[in-house]
Amino acid sequence: MKAVRAHRPSLAAIVVAAGSSTRFGGNKLFAPFAGKPLICTTLESVCQAPVCRLVLVCRPEDRAKMEKCVTRAALSRRVQVVLASGGPTRAESVLNGLKTLADNGASDQDWVLVHDGARPLVCRVLLKRLVAARDTGDIVVPVIPVVDSLRRTSEGRTEILDRRGVVAVQTPQFCRVATLRSAYLNCADSASFGDEAALIESSGGQVVTVEGDVQNMKVTVPGDAEFLEAAFSARARTVVGFGYDVHRFVSGRPLILGGIRIASELGLDGTSDADAVLHAVMDAVLGCAGAGDIGGMFPSSDEQYVGIDSTVLLGRVMADRRIRRLRIVSADITIVAERPRLRDYQVPMQRRLARLLGLRSTDVDVKVTGNDAIGWIGRGEGIAVLCVMTALHPR
Repeated sequence: MKAVRAHRPSLAAIVVAAGSSTRFGGNKLFAPFAGKPLICTTLESVCQAPVCRLVLVCRPEDRAKMEKCVTRAALSRRVQVVLASGGPTRAESVLNGLKTLADNGASDQDWVLVHDGARPLVCRVLLKRLVAARDTGDIVVPVIPVVDSLRRTSEGRTEILDRRGVVAVQTPQFCRVATLRSAYLNCADSASFGDEAALIESSGGQVVTVEGDVQNMKVTVPGDAEFLEAAFSARARTVVGFGYDVHRFVSGRPLILGGIRIASELGLDGTSDADAVLHAVMDAVLGCAGAGDIGGMFPSSDEQYVGIDSTVLLGRVMADRRIRRLRIVSADITIVAERPRLRDYQVPMQRRLARLLGLRSTDVDVKVTGNDAIGWIGRGEGIAVLCVMTALHPR
């Protein structure tokens, strides 16, 4: 008789992103953060743990935007991401997340991280602490000590509170799927509890705490996002990529540079549209991630790339998971050409490149220079392009 293989518990995550963001003045989860919507960084951060299934719980009206954010987040292919609709309370949103996990193959014996969508900087070290303590109680939560003095205010009066032993509770909160599901099903008023730890504790479960992280704070007002983005930049690693491309002039082809069609009797020779500017830019972007070059990604021997628009190729580069992990900061491009005159095209190229790279126009510089009649470029036989790209890479 063939033995039945026991289920090996896996790790899931529920990211709660169904709040109204009233104090922020707009949906904070879509606010710019590290070059992408804030929720993208949250998803990337929580998936530093070996998450197999992730449920993103959001408001129905935000679903389309959230789907786009999922595609922009640099998530491993192992992570199955499913969206679920949030409820009027956090408890109902988490319960919907649990149901969605079950509908997508999660077992009661699996483990689940429940995390606030507005906490973008949960770190790998904190996630490891949670996992290491998983067998010591029914739910593990990160906490940080309260360092400020505390006072209670009521009807114009204030009274001091003793802060000794008081801690602030963070997320992710970590437990078995079965433990959390049972707590919800056995509690008639789950909405009255502020988090999963309080709910499980109310049903007799044991709450275990681990050291949290002061940077794992929740974004509530715009100033919080600015503070955390500065913290993200400070702990990220600055990387630099360099790109170089050359093409000779030929007749019978349009001249495309930086995604802009240039008035010229000659175009550039190449397998694709021969946009030397975008080719140098792509190599520089790939260099920032240590991801090789466009020759390896789009080999000229492959017929599918014959005549292809280089903006399409750049889109594929930017969609690569290794590139999505980056926050591109600036691009500095130099075009070396004796002809045609390109001065009138510098600003259009700058704006076009900024859109393609997700940057402000002021973060892109396009310079044009000649070669003092030296060599084949000096004789007007072709064009060379150099690009230096800077980016931030999360540690």
